Amino acid sequence: MKYLILITLWLLFCFLHSFLIHPPVERFLKTVIPARFYRLFYNLISLLSFSVAYLYLKLSFPEPKFFYLPSWITGILVLTAVFLTLWSFSFYDLKEFFGFTTKASPKFVRQGPLKYVRHPLYLAALLLIWSESFNQARFIVNIILSVYLLIGINLEEKKLIQLFGQQYENYKKEVPALFPLPHRIFHK
Repeated sequence: MKYLILITLWLLFCFLHSFLIHPPVERFLKTVIPARFYRLFYNLISLLSFSVAYLYLKLSFPEPKFFYLPSWITGILVLTAVFLTLWSFSFYDLKEFFGFTTKASPKFVRQGPLKYVRHPLYLAALLLIWSESFNQARFIVNIILSVYLLIGINLEEKKLIQLFGQQYENYKKEVPALFPLPHRIFHK
C-alpha cells in the first residue's frame, strides 16, 4: 500500500505540473484568477505537490539503500546540475519564470547553455534525480521522474514549435535536446 501511495503522489505531481500549463487549461485558469498571478499559482501548486510527494518518500521509506553512489560522483553530478541551472537562469527572465511578471511575447533565446542543449534545466533535473544513492522506493521515483522529464520535453517542444515555428524547427536540427555533442562544445 505504501508503494501505491508513493507512486500515486509522484504521478499526481507529474500530472498537475503538466496539466496546469497545458494551453487550454492555462487560458481557462487565467479567466478564473488574474492572469498576472497564473504563473505564481502554477509554481505554488507544483511546489506543494512536489513537497508532499518528496516528504512522503523520505518519511515512509527510510530503508537501507541498495545502490550506493560514491560521494565524489554525487558531488560532481550535483555541482554540474547547480552550475547548469545557474548558467541557464542567467539567460531567462527570472521574474517571469517564477511568476512575478508576465510578457506579451516570449523571446527566443539561443545563448549560454542553450547553444549546446535545448533543455539545460531538464538535464540539470536528470543529474539531480540520479545524483543520490537509492533504495527501491527512490529508484521507482527516479524512473517516474525521468520518464516524466522525457515526456515533458516532448510536450514543451510542441509548444515551442507553435510559438516559434520554423525558427525552433531549425534549432532542433542543430542542437541536441539533452546531451551536448563534443564537437559543439570544443569547436574553435
